[in-house]
Amino acid sequence: MDTNEVHTLINALKSIVDENNGIITIPDYGTYGILNLKGTNYNFYFDLNRQGHRSPKCTFQLRETKHKSDVLLRVDLFGRPHINPIGNYKYSGQEIPCPHIHLADYKDFGISVAIPLSDPLASIKLGKSGTDDLVDCLKKVLHRINAANYKYFRYNENKNLEI
Repeated sequence: MDTNEVHTLINALKSIVDENNGIITIPDYGTYGILNLKGTNYNFYFDLNRQGHRSPKCTFQLRETKHKSDVLLRVDLFGRPHINPIGNYKYSGQEIPCPHIHLADYKDFGISVAIPLSDPLASIKLGKSGTDDLVDCLKKVLHRINAANYKYFRYNENKNLEI
């Protein structure tokens, strides 16, 4: 996928398909969930992943259904630091701690480059609670991927980040 197509897909207006009576549930630690999103020209999967083998993990990612193995955007809230590949970009070769974002628009590297959420390119500003409030984090990521109706859902209040 080229950079323009990645940007088009990430920025496409989307609606969350209501399959759970207006409730979005963040999975418990060790499990995952998927939201279906519908756009005018595209359909998407939005993964909510809390599976972690060694320590707490929380990842939200966007995929387009026709290319479901290609991640367009991934936000890692908890997990191991990411070491970026060497290349001609701002965070080349650097270790980026969580939370960070991966955008699939880096030529030659795709989703392999991590950017700190504090970088303006991330376009996600966590509030004072940082990653302590997963509901707030999820809403900010849904806003970032242009899911227009995210405000109309109720979200679970399970804020258990531990095993």
